Amino acid sequence: MGVDHPLGRAALQEVVDLHAFFETWLSGTVENTDVVFSRLENALGEEFTMVPPSGARLQRPDVIGWIRGAHGTKENLDPFRITVFEPELLLLRPPLIILRYVEEQAAGSIVTRRRSTAVFEALADEGMRWLALHETWISPDP
Repeated sequence: MGVDHPLGRAALQEVVDLHAFFETWLSGTVENTDVVFSRLENALGEEFTMVPPSGARLQRPDVIGWIRGAHGTKENLDPFRITVFEPELLLLRPPLIILRYVEEQAAGSIVTRRRSTAVFEALADEGMRWLALHETWISPDP
């Protein structure tokens, strides 16, 4: 299912925008301030959970602490970029939206990919709140 529905496009835009924040945060090109970091805190619902490729189960405070402490950790990797592609709308049942996408991270000469499935709640102000995220490594092309 494509992301041609307005809520699907809004969810995809949230994914792209939050990953743009991660790119600047991790590379240290934005200030490490509460105001800047609130971008992430405001995006994650109180019940947010994440399963990274390692298989661990992280709660919202775990993710917030991990990302907060990672400011500038990619600053010496040139280039460091995060790209989102192959979006796929899996469920559109407002206010719930499930979106699958591929995230690619290039850090210097190392490129990794993960397939991610995110659950969102559409908000009345047309924003999106992340409720859950599950990531799985994609093996490098042979």
